[in-house]
Amino acid sequence: MPQGTWVSQLLLCFCFICFSAAAQSLDAQSRNQLLQAPTIQHQVEAFKQLIADDKIDSLTFALQRLALPQQEAVRFLLLRALEQEKTIFSAQAERFIEQQRLISPVYYLTNQAEGFEFSTPAFDYPAVANRLVKTWQQEKSILDFVLKVEQHELSLQQWLSEDKRQSHARESLLIQELDSLSESGLDYLAKQVIDASIRSWLPSTRVMVALARTSQNQDVYRLLWLMKSDDHSVAELTRLSGLTDDFSVQQVMAASKNPSLRAQAIEALVQLNPMPEPVKTYLVQELSQEEAPYVAQVLVNAGYGNWLDELLKANRQMKLRVLSQVLR
Repeated sequence: MPQGTWVSQLLLCFCFICFSAAAQSLDAQSRNQLLQAPTIQHQVEAFKQLIADDKIDSLTFALQRLALPQQEAVRFLLLRALEQEKTIFSAQAERFIEQQRLISPVYYLTNQAEGFEFSTPAFDYPAVANRLVKTWQQEKSILDFVLKVEQHELSLQQWLSEDKRQSHARESLLIQELDSLSESGLDYLAKQVIDASIRSWLPSTRVMVALARTSQNQDVYRLLWLMKSDDHSVAELTRLSGLTDDFSVQQVMAASKNPSLRAQAIEALVQLNPMPEPVKTYLVQELSQEEAPYVAQVLVNAGYGNWLDELLKANRQMKLRVLSQVLR
């Protein structure tokens, strides 16, 4: 490790120990006066310029020369300004911000609530630094994901499965960024899912729903309806049931093949008004299957009794006895 890095780490440890041992109380009025002081505001602007110029060593030295509690007020306001302005940082600036998380505040506010007394940092710059670090780490993760997908270099199964602690977060990132991908990127992800055997691996239903919805890929939907249903697939079927375009109606018909989704899908199809011809054809086919009584009852409840009666007269292949009982 370079000598300068050792020195920086030792200084940070020294500051942490000293600050923790010398914690002091500050009242809210004094805190607010410091935050609004023109000299403090001017100092913050000067330090922002040092960051813009990537003069981080000068910034660190100048900060350390400030007296307390002004130093803490400046640290807090500087980091808060960087957060609010969504500043893009150099590698040196990132290291500086990461170091702020390790410096324990000296000044604390005393608060009372429900008979309890507790202290909070008067200038909570470590919390702001933590948020900044978390934000840029997230942004880097997004950029890395999008670039790898667009360059067709991301193994979806490996990316989602290699670190179980990161699995949910990566699923959320994928779902969030699907809309930003090109058609080529979406096709690349969809093809990986379609080519994977359902017996070996598929993403979670929430990922499948998002990928199917965004890509409008019929094969992805087909796999989704083969999966064990849960709240995500039920919600997607509900969404599709509210649409009347040909693709959505086709997916509702496909979803009816899933035993757990069948009742919801059939009832959604029967409620279509006017009922499209492909749906009529599909329901006629269903009336020749084992669950014909259920389908017939749903149709009768929706006011299609006369239509069923006409079908019985025209199509003797239907389960006549069962359907006749439903129509009585």
